Amino acid sequence: MKRHMTLHHLSALNLKPRKSLMQQASEGVCVWCYTFWRRNSRCKEMARCDYRVTVEPVLFLYMLSTFMLFPALQDLIYTKVCLEKYSVAVCDDLYSPDNEVALNYTQTGASHWVLASTFSLALPSIITAQFLGSWSDTYGRKIPMLLPPVGAMLSSVVYVVMAGRLHQTPVALVILASLIAGLCGGFTSCIMTCMSYVGQATSSRSRTMRVGVLEGMTFLGGTLGPILGGWMTEAGGRAATFTLILACHAAIIVYIIPCVPNVLPRNPPSSSWFQSGWKFQHLRDGVATVFKSRQEGRRSYLLVLLAAVSIIMICTAGEIDIGYLYVHDKPLKLSLQRYTLYLSFKFGLGAAALLFLLPLASTRLPDTFLAGAGLVSKIAGLLLLGFAWNEGSVFGSGVLSLLSTWPVPIVRAAMSKLVEPGEQGKLFACVAVLENVCTLVASATFNTLYPITRTSVLHGLIFVLAAVILLLPLVTLCILHKYLKRFDDYAEMDEEAKEMNESDEGLETMDGEEEVGERGELSLEEDAERESERSGDEE
Repeated sequence: MKRHMTLHHLSALNLKPRKSLMQQASEGVCVWCYTFWRRNSRCKEMARCDYRVTVEPVLFLYMLSTFMLFPALQDLIYTKVCLEKYSVAVCDDLYSPDNEVALNYTQTGASHWVLASTFSLALPSIITAQFLGSWSDTYGRKIPMLLPPVGAMLSSVVYVVMAGRLHQTPVALVILASLIAGLCGGFTSCIMTCMSYVGQATSSRSRTMRVGVLEGMTFLGGTLGPILGGWMTEAGGRAATFTLILACHAAIIVYIIPCVPNVLPRNPPSSSWFQSGWKFQHLRDGVATVFKSRQEGRRSYLLVLLAAVSIIMICTAGEIDIGYLYVHDKPLKLSLQRYTLYLSFKFGLGAAALLFLLPLASTRLPDTFLAGAGLVSKIAGLLLLGFAWNEGSVFGSGVLSLLSTWPVPIVRAAMSKLVEPGEQGKLFACVAVLENVCTLVASATFNTLYPITRTSVLHGLIFVLAAVILLLPLVTLCILHKYLKRFDDYAEMDEEAKEMNESDEGLETMDGEEEVGERGELSLEEDAERESERSGDEE
């Protein structure tokens, strides 16, 4: 009875029974672990149970098929340009001194058709990317992700027909295939939709690591794609290679529909996608995201970063555009299989640097320092490639380019920290448009200068010029270092404040549930006490 009275008085005073030292210690450990887990975002993001794979397979499969396509399409164009004017015997022996005229014609003609194909892909995708970026911000991230693989599937059908009927179909059909892929967004729109998805679904402190891993899917595809494409071409012919590319894009669609959860905007629109999805307001919103006024001069830093990443993209796209023509020409004379092996070797090193080295380095070094190291590596690789004298020196340029995959994802992550979460899609749409423009500029510049410089004193002069141009973004990042570091500190402070609020709310909820449970126990004991008193009165 004394125990019941004690509990009754405690309940009336709204007090709790004193907990044992063991209970207090265990609860203290739980609270500390919970708070640490909420605040330590890197631990949370890197933990296997919390790192959820979402769009990484989408970008991997798309870039796998893209890097299978690059050398296979260049080889197809090269062969068809020669066969349209010369016999099979001449085209099989272009390096003979008697066929010097045919070699020069094929090199120049193939370069021009590669340029036309690039323009046909990039120009339509500029408009499409703007719509897709705004749609992803307005209606969700999932649906716009489906359009690029659909277009790539249709263009692959054209390539299969061209490869299967090599002598009957004209080389001009590459324009049709590129137009179809460009109208559906192209590879830049696929990158944009995946980047905007990750940009909204991750915290600012973990974004460099997550964007780096996503960018690593590009280079992982670049590692396996050329090898797989070269092996497939050798085993089953060009038509088999393009059929495999078509199957990869079909697999992307099959994966996205059931496996990628949609990320909806915070403020859903009142009208449906069919009613307002085609308004040109989406184009204006994308441009306004870049040029709108922002606090602390963020607009200026955003524009400078866009200019820096443009130069990097131009040099990267130009290197890929003429790479096969360069190594296939005299004096290197690399075959398609050796060129695909070189691409796989180079992109494999780049993927390893992104997936393993960058996550570790980003926890200890500032982003601008890592981007600068990547640019130095890229410059060194281009210089060695420009002076390459044999196959070993070509592969050596890939070793020097180990960190060349770092600058673009780091600059992407830095730009995403300068805009609001609801502007991620529009920002990356503008980056995709810029990437298309850079592809056009690179293709026009490199494919125009390469036929002129290939017979000059230095066969690889175009790569040396690209290395010199890359000094501009390197100097830019050095100047912006302290300013971008300040914005990173601000972003981390905001994240910590949000996580502390969430942890406080979580702890209050835990305490509230515990208090309700204890009050429930007290009320049960009070009921038992009343029942015993009633029984005593009745007796």
